[in-house]
Amino acid sequence: MVTVSGTATSRGFVSGTVFLYAGEHDVVLPEYTIPESKVGAELARYREARAETRRQLEGVVADVSSRVASAEADIFRNHLVMLEDEVIISSVENAIRDERLNAEAAIHRVSDSFRKTFERMNDPYLRERARDLDDVERRIMRVLAGRAETALTQITSPVIVVADDLTPSETVTLPRKFILGFATNHGSATSHVALLARAMGIPAVTGLGDITSRVQAGDRILLDGTHGEVTVNPDRNTREQFARLIWRERELMAALEESRLQPERGLNVKLLANVQPGVPFGSLAAFGAEGMGLYRSEYLWLGGADEPTENVQTTAYTEAVKAAASLGSEARVVIRVLDIGGDKMMKGAAAREPNPFLGNRSIRFLLSRKDIFRTQLRAILKASANGNAAILYPMVATIEELRQANAELRTAMEQLRMAGIPFDERIPVGCMIEIPSAALNADLFAKEVSFFSIGTNDLVQYVMAADRGNEQVSYLYQPTNPAVIKLVDMAAQAAAKAGISCSVCGESASDPVLASLWAALGVTGLSMSAGYIPAIRKVLRSIEPSDADALATEVRELCSTAGANEIYAHVRDFLVRRIPDLEDIQAFFAPSGTER
Repeated sequence: MVTVSGTATSRGFVSGTVFLYAGEHDVVLPEYTIPESKVGAELARYREARAETRRQLEGVVADVSSRVASAEADIFRNHLVMLEDEVIISSVENAIRDERLNAEAAIHRVSDSFRKTFERMNDPYLRERARDLDDVERRIMRVLAGRAETALTQITSPVIVVADDLTPSETVTLPRKFILGFATNHGSATSHVALLARAMGIPAVTGLGDITSRVQAGDRILLDGTHGEVTVNPDRNTREQFARLIWRERELMAALEESRLQPERGLNVKLLANVQPGVPFGSLAAFGAEGMGLYRSEYLWLGGADEPTENVQTTAYTEAVKAAASLGSEARVVIRVLDIGGDKMMKGAAAREPNPFLGNRSIRFLLSRKDIFRTQLRAILKASANGNAAILYPMVATIEELRQANAELRTAMEQLRMAGIPFDERIPVGCMIEIPSAALNADLFAKEVSFFSIGTNDLVQYVMAADRGNEQVSYLYQPTNPAVIKLVDMAAQAAAKAGISCSVCGESASDPVLASLWAALGVTGLSMSAGYIPAIRKVLRSIEPSDADALATEVRELCSTAGANEIYAHVRDFLVRRIPDLEDIQAFFAPSGTER
């Protein structure tokens, strides 16, 4: 028996036999020089292969839309966008025409260049886009080689798929009725494969390193997608313990669902979802999301080689607005304008800076590129005619920046009025509190906006002067550091005084202990990955307002005498006395990735 740890990718516990999948990695890559007389034929061969790949992908989109949900098909719509990217197409055709490379070699060279760009990015979500490029390249290579589409038709009985990795295309071809779960050597919780696994309800663990070398076809394994572990050939005692885990999870899920159906009580805090383009909206209602508290618009730029047009943006934002409407008549989507910079760089956005986290990023970049800013604002305004939308400015440091941003919004509004294009004239506008200066000036900012959204990830980073992505200083990522708590408290109190809402949209919103602390300090909304909403709802409904007031008083006093760990432990102990299931809730619903 051996237990291997990886990344908890899709929650759930499952026991079954191994189906060892080698994958479609054996497509031979021929590379040769073609004579000048054959260039035209090679270009035609490439174009025909691209047309056939397009046909296949369109079929996958239709199939996924019918079997899972239309939103999940966006992953393959994005593959279509990659396939039709003009920069990629022209680069491949130039390599065929100018360097006289055969189509396969030209495609691989160009794809490899773009792949390396993605892989150099610090953002794990963006690094995973290299896998999408792999998927598209592999499809077109199979067409050029005259091979059939990937199909895991060998699976005819319930199994756990073990593979080096799975592409999105391979994942959607899995015969769902026979797939208990899957485990892979590579991959992460932010990959499109992970998103598909969660959408399809398949427990999964990725990033296991060498799981394929530790198992044989037919082995019995226990897959824990909640904690990210796989046990190979378990003994009887381990199997019995695992069965108890399955039973306990079912009890917890039933309790969380029951709490959702009970009359409202406890703390009155809106529970919202963090979303982004290309990620399914279909599960939001099932988790009980009351709206979309953070729509990360930057992924429209980061997912492709070119800047998205105004029409492309309008379509994406309209889809989100309509999806929000399905969550309730008061539900809205808060669209954060282009939050570029730091570890999220778009092609050609700016020269490489020595310290990008402190450089020309987010609202600073937009105010220096007003053409991009106004285009995005017009697109958001157009989408607002279809439902409830709000605009969120990121990384605002000064009142002058805030006023300049609002001036640009007024200009965009006037442009639409002159063109006779409808939009929400009273669209709410908010700013993120993620820089210490913004928190310290929250009372001033509150006079200029309709709401605050506190980004605890960056706020902690800037308060502690520690890169949150640097493992050597990870101990300084302390949301309960007294300095951070004081700034959150200051922003929440300024919002309450001005009569505006104040939410938290950072990773801390999905931690039951931190979520409870922010709610006690007066935060009126918490935005997180939708899967964490049931657990946070259960915890907040177990806290009486009078208890929350007492907790806030205690924490404010502790900020004068205690450190981050002591304050966290105090809040946790406070909750344990009131919520018997807290330890299990944290164990079964702990965040597995970073909310950005």
